[in-house]
Amino acid sequence: MRKILIIFLLGLVAFANEELMLDCANSYIMCKRANKEAPFYALMSQSKAVVVLPSVKKVGFLLGGMGGTGVMIINPLSKDRRLVGVDIKAGSLGLQVGYKDSALVMFILRDSIVADIQDGKFTFGVEASFSFGDINRGFNKVKSFDFSKDVYVYATNGGFFAGASFAGVVLSSNETKFKNDGYAYSQLIQSISR
Repeated sequence: MRKILIIFLLGLVAFANEELMLDCANSYIMCKRANKEAPFYALMSQSKAVVVLPSVKKVGFLLGGMGGTGVMIINPLSKDRRLVGVDIKAGSLGLQVGYKDSALVMFILRDSIVADIQDGKFTFGVEASFSFGDINRGFNKVKSFDFSKDVYVYATNGGFFAGASFAGVVLSSNETKFKNDGYAYSQLIQSISR
């Protein structure tokens, strides 16, 4: 009985990872379509890694928090690409209210930033934001951020959030393991290669 339960739990974990890769593939395509003027091809050709976070939720009422899980594709256009699970987290205190759910695509152009993410040391700030959208209709408000000359982020936003800055956003790798074959993997690679 115990072996059956362990096999069942491992199957659930594997299914969740496949679902995350499919969500990342869809989010990449949505961000690319929503940001038609963005230089996705040029950024992809220069990128050391691409991070796709299909659902980054930001909630706040005086105290605020932000979090999400996604995939970092290291060496995205080479045959020796690797997939690494990543988490994004932040918190804030101040005048703020709302809920926002965003899909983010980050192009990372420097190897040292990729290493910092893998070591859990990469921190950046995000300016105060104000976006409107209909939560039930999905992502319909589009924003583009340029954090530095080495990290470019494109997003699709849904919901409403007004308020404070989320300084000290931490992007770090997690222990998620991905299979480098199968349907979800091929869909993710196809979406970033188009």
